[in-house]
Amino acid sequence: MAGIFISYRREDTAGHAGRLFDRLVRDFPNEEVFIDAARIASGDDFAQKIETTLQKCDTCIVLIGRRWLTAADKYGQRRIDKPDDWVRAEIGSALTRNIKVIPLLVDDASLPEEEALPSDLVRLRYLQAHAVRHETFHQDVDRLVVLIREAMGARKQARARAHLRGERKTHPLDGLEYVWIPPGDFMMGRVPGDNVAAERYQVEKPRHPVQLTRGFWISRGPVSVRAYKHFRLKRALPMPRPTQNNPNWTNDDHPIVNVTWTQARDYCAWVGGRLPTEAQWEYAARGGQDGTIYPWGNDPRPDMANYRDNPQWGNRGTSPIGSFPENGFGLVDVVGNVWEWVSDWFDPEAYPLRQTNQAAADPEVFVNKMDRKVVRGGAWGSIPEEIRISVRGFQVPGADIIDFGLRCLVDEMPDE
Repeated sequence: MAGIFISYRREDTAGHAGRLFDRLVRDFPNEEVFIDAARIASGDDFAQKIETTLQKCDTCIVLIGRRWLTAADKYGQRRIDKPDDWVRAEIGSALTRNIKVIPLLVDDASLPEEEALPSDLVRLRYLQAHAVRHETFHQDVDRLVVLIREAMGARKQARARAHLRGERKTHPLDGLEYVWIPPGDFMMGRVPGDNVAAERYQVEKPRHPVQLTRGFWISRGPVSVRAYKHFRLKRALPMPRPTQNNPNWTNDDHPIVNVTWTQARDYCAWVGGRLPTEAQWEYAARGGQDGTIYPWGNDPRPDMANYRDNPQWGNRGTSPIGSFPENGFGLVDVVGNVWEWVSDWFDPEAYPLRQTNQAAADPEVFVNKMDRKVVRGGAWGSIPEEIRISVRGFQVPGADIIDFGLRCLVDEMPDE
């Protein structure tokens, strides 16, 4: 079953949203129609609910009226600028998924300029918008219904296309190779025989079953300096601080570093994707081998990754992406070189709260308990214990650190 998600701001377009909901329920009797966060039950975590609802949808309709951008809270702050604004969360999530997002301009409203939008909503400015007016409401919605049917058909065809494990495609926006990771089950966390003793690694326990119900494309290596330069050029933004071993960012084939979690998220949103969850990252990093400590086996090997013990690069800085052998899925640099931001908030109780005898389906930590985001994989200065696949690092999301980079995930690769 497909779905249609209606996003609107109550003080802006509540009347039109209600009329649109009634029409779409009538015209799509076999589909679910969701009408924004107003339908989220009291006590539900809104971020998780929005994500799981949008996973069911082929189309997100964004109603934009004359007050959509300027609506403010009681302190005069624009709601759209607040990270916890539900409308922003809905649209930001939709823009990072393989969903048709249609801006619907109400009563002669116009799309906001790029400079007026938060960074995670900038793509909205460049989508094809459609108008709806009170006087011609039903005629305008007739045209919208045609677009929705086309979007549903396109997504159905995309779901029917079979991809091969390890299949590679080049993304037309950032020029990076992405690899298809099929859905599947795996055991997440510390593997048997991994007896590292330090207390800080106990958050990797207990090992527990996880089911990933959907496949995804993930960048073969960390995002490169070359790709990040292209993103910054398109967005007219400055580059991060350069590093000692990559002055002026001259080494285009090295990973980008010194990016915050927000900057990493914004890059992924630009290509129509998002940061992987912890579970997606670990599943991809394991490369189909459930029981090994490292991607290549159970013993540290300085010739297999850029970490402190590597004689050429270790403890000196980043190395060219793909300098070491790929894992079972065809990914490179899954450990060492740079730590990689993922989407989850860090929660030391996340693993203990999951069942050890029943698979957690597509787990993700949405609740911010410690103001820390998870990083995975270790980096060029890491000791052998830190490049184990199961290691869970964490840092405040605003930190720009010399060995922190990212890897990007997309649900479906866009056409050339």
